[in-house]
Amino acid sequence: MVRSTEPRHSEWHLAESVAERVLAIYADVFGSTAPLFRHVGRTEDEGLSLSNLPVTDLARITSRATNELAGRDALLAGHQTLRPCDWRVVLYSLTGARTLREAIMRCCECFEAIDWRCGKMTLRTHGDGAQLQLQAIRSGGSTPARCLIDLFGMMEIHGLLGWLIDLRIPVRHACLSHSADVFGALDLPELPFPVRLNEGWSGFDFSAALLDYPVVRTGDELDRRPVNNLLFVSGVREADRQPAEMRVRSIAMAALRNAGRLPAFGEIVSSLGGSEATLRRQLAREGTSYRQVRESCRRELALHLLRRSDMSIEEIAVRLDYCDSDAFRQAFRTWTGDSPTAYRQGSAAIVREPEMEA
Repeated sequence: MVRSTEPRHSEWHLAESVAERVLAIYADVFGSTAPLFRHVGRTEDEGLSLSNLPVTDLARITSRATNELAGRDALLAGHQTLRPCDWRVVLYSLTGARTLREAIMRCCECFEAIDWRCGKMTLRTHGDGAQLQLQAIRSGGSTPARCLIDLFGMMEIHGLLGWLIDLRIPVRHACLSHSADVFGALDLPELPFPVRLNEGWSGFDFSAALLDYPVVRTGDELDRRPVNNLLFVSGVREADRQPAEMRVRSIAMAALRNAGRLPAFGEIVSSLGGSEATLRRQLAREGTSYRQVRESCRRELALHLLRRSDMSIEEIAVRLDYCDSDAFRQAFRTWTGDSPTAYRQGSAAIVREPEMEA
């Protein structure tokens, strides 16, 4: 693959930078990147300019490459490689959980059940913080390739867990069990989260309050799961290449949080450009609709307000743009199986979380 001659840091997309580094490592190990591009229905020549490829393709190519690199690592260490059926078992177990905490515990158990082919996962909590620790089972020392594999895998898990609760989980810190020299050799642009190195474990920490958020996804939605790895969907410069659902959700959530109202679909279209029919088709291809996005925004803000505010149920209903509190109570019971009051009482012992990110 020809290395891009475009400016590297401030003007280059993070997604392209990550994909370029992974492809370079893959080519050094396996010789040709052609199979990766065939995986997404493209030719290797199309990969000469990564900036022309959609972020979805970049993410799929990078995922395939890191999986094969990790598999080679496992074989060289005398371990079994991760099989597609192993990962499907993990995914199905997660969608059957009731809360994020339960989903993580199930994931920890599944990792053990498949003989650590995904490595080891541990959940630790300290006060209002939670740490999701990941440990790769491999022999040998740290290398840039392994550092990149760990970084990508960590963000895949982060994106998956956020998808389960329909909320991008704010990362307080990401941790890597690699040195500054090894990480620096990757020559990546600034990441959308602070990174701590030489921590002895890889993973991330986040608000423990999120552990009791309900899982709202089902196994039927797995095949429609969008790209949600922070390495591929972060940054203002990539906004026009993000999935339609993410762009629509950003506008809707901002309006709900700042003005207490959800914009009409036509207003969303006016903000993004194009036609209503085109945006509906884009959302449908991603397995969602504006109605689902609206409910997702309401659910996220409702959980947040019930946990960290003293607003009454009636006030929250108005804040979420419901016609009355009965409509809000009915919707909330559909989301969680509990009434808003019962949910608030069950969360009373949890330390209030910090302000949500926009």
